[in-house]
Amino acid sequence: MTVAERRFRPQFDVAFKAWLATDPFTNPNAPKGPTYMPQYVVPGQNQSAAYDNTADALYAEGSQDGSNSDNYVRTTAFLASVLFLIGISGHFRVRSARIGLIVVGGAILAVSVVLLITLPKPFF
Repeated sequence: MTVAERRFRPQFDVAFKAWLATDPFTNPNAPKGPTYMPQYVVPGQNQSAAYDNTADALYAEGSQDGSNSDNYVRTTAFLASVLFLIGISGHFRVRSARIGLIVVGGAILAVSVVLLITLPKPFF
């Protein structure tokens, strides 16, 4: 046991000595081990919490950026459908069909323009 004790980190050594003071081998109410003692301080715990908070903030930012990207792709698909509808409208012989496709394309274009105006502006 003394070989292991010499290799303990200082934080663990303090907790180990406090745990031994509770007489863990005969006291059934003693903590399970030195790591359960209030004297044991996990090294790097504060730094880990700071990294965790930074990671949470970056994850939220990434999620929002992903959502913005999805909205831009959706709007691009709407604009492509406008080009498609206007492009095929000239192939119909019936004038009302051509006008109907142009009107539908114009409505989708109007919705797309409104979506583009409301989306956050990209940064480079």
